[in-house]
Amino acid sequence: MNRRGLLKGAAALTAGAALPWHVLAREAPRTGWKPLFDGKSLDGWTFYQEGVGDKDLNKAVVIANGELRFLSPAFVRDDAPPGHIATVGEFENYHLRVDYAWGPRRWAPRAIQRRNSGVLYHMGPERDRLFPDCVEFQVQESDVGDAIMVNTLALQGPLLGGTPLWPNWIEAFPSTYQEPVRAGRYARQWHRQSGNFERLDGWNTLDLIAFGDQAAHLVNGRIVNTLFKMRKRDASGALVPMTKGRIALELEWAEIKFRNAMIRPLDADAIARICKQGSD
Repeated sequence: MNRRGLLKGAAALTAGAALPWHVLAREAPRTGWKPLFDGKSLDGWTFYQEGVGDKDLNKAVVIANGELRFLSPAFVRDDAPPGHIATVGEFENYHLRVDYAWGPRRWAPRAIQRRNSGVLYHMGPERDRLFPDCVEFQVQESDVGDAIMVNTLALQGPLLGGTPLWPNWIEAFPSTYQEPVRAGRYARQWHRQSGNFERLDGWNTLDLIAFGDQAAHLVNGRIVNTLFKMRKRDASGALVPMTKGRIALELEWAEIKFRNAMIRPLDADAIARICKQGSD
């Protein structure tokens, strides 16, 4: 599969994402896709909200019509501290797809700023922190597809003719990691996306393709960011490849809805097909 084929396939999958979750679930045996949530409960997920803990006491997350609704009208607090829901299980070598749409409600300090959320992946096991070590697929107005490395590192795929290099790294390019910016207990690299394809009104589809120690971010069928040689620190402090972890959906001071959270594994043959044709 070359880059053109990858994008064509992602666009086709995006079109399929408009189907209701239960239809996709029925089609999963044929396509390899599996729902990440059952459309009616948070079985298989954990909850965390700063200052609240691991129990959703204020209906920050509700499910209606198969959609995950964060900070919807059911949430009645005057403030909306950030949080997330995260899968209990870890995932490695996969293609993730999820739709999102913004809602109108927002809270300080985002009351007059850009709405913000995110998909966290390769996330650590801690359940008492807003950001366990992870990669954030940024979902923020005009910045969708940015990659934020939270206490982790990656080399961003360089642009070739304006499109991020994917899927094979060319050794001739520099391989020095960008110095993270440190704030409190977090150290972050911020790798900017190469194009804004978000629709502010209506639904958007995100695709994350992650295998080995690399990943690609797609927004509405367009590849906007690629990461190579992702690294984290192990218990001894040594840098080791980062290839798997939990997946989380973030809530941050703004109403947002998610639907059709689906995942399918990429086996060795699928990865080989992706890599065989190089980056053209």
